[in-house]
Amino acid sequence: MYATVVSTKVKGKAELVILCEDEALKGPHCGFCTAARGSKGKAPKETVLARNTCGAKRGDRVQVSLAGHAELKAALILFIIPMLIFMSALILTSSLQLPLWQSFGVSLASLIITFLMIKAGLGEKTYYVIDQVAPQPKPLRHK
Repeated sequence: MYATVVSTKVKGKAELVILCEDEALKGPHCGFCTAARGSKGKAPKETVLARNTCGAKRGDRVQVSLAGHAELKAALILFIIPMLIFMSALILTSSLQLPLWQSFGVSLASLIITFLMIKAGLGEKTYYVIDQVAPQPKPLRHK
């Protein structure tokens, strides 16, 4: 996939806007991704952070890929670990003979604290990688 570099302020990383490609335009769902401004132009373009391994500068068109097992790692960090902590807290508080609403409240608080710790711990973590600076594209032909 391709993107345009919008900023290189973070050391070793770059902010990118993902671009819609000609191949994507041939599909039946053209225009519904965030690269094509989702829902036929109503959604804002999404900016992502990527490791800048090739020294791309602001305004460059770059080829971007996802690091290995990125989806699995993200699912583990954002869904599985918090859910296990929530369920563990619920079981622990239930075994302490607390009323159900208190057990749920403590478990919910542990879930919120877990998400805050994940956010603080990840900081500028990204699974996107800039592979290379790409040649200038041909103009897109939308349907």
